[in-house]
Amino acid sequence: MSLLKQLLISVTVAILAILAGTLVFSIDSARQYLDGQLQSEAENAASSLALSLSQPANQDPITRELLMTALYDSGQFQRIALASPEGQILFERQRSDADSADTGRRVRSDGAPKWFSQLLPLHAPKAQRVVSDGWKQVGQLTLEVDDAYARSALWNSSVRMASLVVLAGVGWTVFVVLLLQWFRRVLRQEIEAQVKGIGRTSAGPVSVSALLPQKSAVAELAPVLSAIADTRDRVQATTLEQMARIDSLELEVNRDPVTLLPNRKYFVNELHRALSGADAEAAHGYVMLFRQRDLLALNAQMTRANADAWLKSVGERVSQVLNAHPDYSPQLARLNGADFVVLMPSLAGPQAMSLVLEVRQVLQSMRLTLSGGHWCRWSFALTDYTASSSVTGVLSRLDYGVMRAESSGQSDVEYVAYGDEEVVSNMAGETLWRQMLIASLETPDALSLTVQPMLFTTDTGVKRRCEASLSLRTATGEALMGSLFLPVAVRLGMSADCDLRAVALGLEWLEEGGAELVVRISLPSLAQPDFLGRLNEMLKAPKWARRLPLLCLELDAHGLMAYPGEITDFCQSMAELGVGVGLRRLDQQPMVLAKLHTLPLRYVKLGGSFAEQSVQSPGALHLLEAMAVTAAQLGIQVVVTEAVNAQAQELLRKHHALTLFA
Repeated sequence: MSLLKQLLISVTVAILAILAGTLVFSIDSARQYLDGQLQSEAENAASSLALSLSQPANQDPITRELLMTALYDSGQFQRIALASPEGQILFERQRSDADSADTGRRVRSDGAPKWFSQLLPLHAPKAQRVVSDGWKQVGQLTLEVDDAYARSALWNSSVRMASLVVLAGVGWTVFVVLLLQWFRRVLRQEIEAQVKGIGRTSAGPVSVSALLPQKSAVAELAPVLSAIADTRDRVQATTLEQMARIDSLELEVNRDPVTLLPNRKYFVNELHRALSGADAEAAHGYVMLFRQRDLLALNAQMTRANADAWLKSVGERVSQVLNAHPDYSPQLARLNGADFVVLMPSLAGPQAMSLVLEVRQVLQSMRLTLSGGHWCRWSFALTDYTASSSVTGVLSRLDYGVMRAESSGQSDVEYVAYGDEEVVSNMAGETLWRQMLIASLETPDALSLTVQPMLFTTDTGVKRRCEASLSLRTATGEALMGSLFLPVAVRLGMSADCDLRAVALGLEWLEEGGAELVVRISLPSLAQPDFLGRLNEMLKAPKWARRLPLLCLELDAHGLMAYPGEITDFCQSMAELGVGVGLRRLDQQPMVLAKLHTLPLRYVKLGGSFAEQSVQSPGALHLLEAMAVTAAQLGIQVVVTEAVNAQAQELLRKHHALTLFA
């Protein structure tokens, strides 16, 4: 209970005690007064009647009886009696209790209730006088006054006094209620407002001190307001200091110190919040990862300050692109030194791809030239997520997509869909991958070739060719396709060992099969200085001499742009040994046409969708004709890896191209 309530209750109890005491003493005083008045009236009436009866003219018994009867009939007396000196009753008139009550009701209708008369009884006034005839005593007169009128007066007086006391109590109650309301309002307006203002550093453009009352309406609260104001100033100063410290710590914990972008911890928390399903709209979307593959080379040829400034400018330029789409609510973060990530919640596929292409265009325009004369390279990966995804799964798919982009050597965006069967749900870390790849290279039967026969339609008939892909069988018996573990091998620098094993397995397969066999070679393997020497040493073994013409090693056409020198050396070396070399995805690298004449190639590959587009697109048609004519003039086969419609097949047949047999 509050102190104010305790004080008011104590004062109220005291006032009630005073009022109750006043009421009791007042009623008792009135009762005593009425007792005295009744006694005085009885004495006076008895004296007057005794004097009248003692007159000589009134000595007759009949006259005496008439005088006493007349006085009794006045209704003010309860009993009148005259007794002889010997005690004999000469005259008596007495009113019963019923007659007394009837008399009281006739005189006054608001008589006292019985309980009141019992609680505050009046003393029955009684007076006695001697009646004489000269010196002779005639008898003794006794008068008892009727107290009905007195009791009624006492009751009415008590009712009025009690009503006054009740009205005073009700008035005091109303006063106390109003006082409490007023005091609470004063506390709320002054004390509560001042206390709440302690935690505020500002209130819009006007400070908190300007909004709060400067002077108290109650003099007793002035010292309290002054103390609160001093406390508020100290608390606000401490709060500002703490907020500055918190902002600094938040910037340090959740921000990348170089680019000032959110760091990995912040991004993981945001992705986890999106996947939690708290926001239904953000529970599905896309995540893009882009990696600067040549960051080490840039750091080697640039000062640390310049490299940091360039990375910061990259973050600013990408942020500008993202800020131009506020409706998408994209979030940019830096995972580590070379990896940046963009969270795109609530976006559909076309919207996400449009935003990704804008980011890619900006990054491609900001590339720097390396010391070898090449541009620094970006790798891009994109994946989708839903509420059923996990943070580990999303990051694993992105990591896999970037590794696949790095192994392909191109700058296109690698899209890895949620639930893609090629992605292992429990993608292991680099250490486990390294251990598994080393064990597979040391185990004879861990790596094997999956050979797929393919029939191609030519102008002279149908030609059979087989394409091989490397597969790995883990210690648990699980089979992994090359599209899964080869990107990891590229990242770990083990692609050369895997490619050499694939070539060796291909040569062994040629001992039994008689068709031409195509084995793919990763572009990063060519960059390893010992790869070509080890490959030449393997192929020069006498036991493979008669099988080399049936072997064809396939490279990505992008390699002519990324590794021009290495591919030239590779093609010349393979031509000397009689091993064929082919280029895939020539339609995605049209600039390579200018360099085809420098390479001894056996074939180039085109996509079936490109061939079908050339039927309806004049530009694609001219490009297809240019590729086919250039390849024909150089003696290079043109191979289409997908079935095409009859119109496109007729067009390709004119240029002696090999199309997949439908």
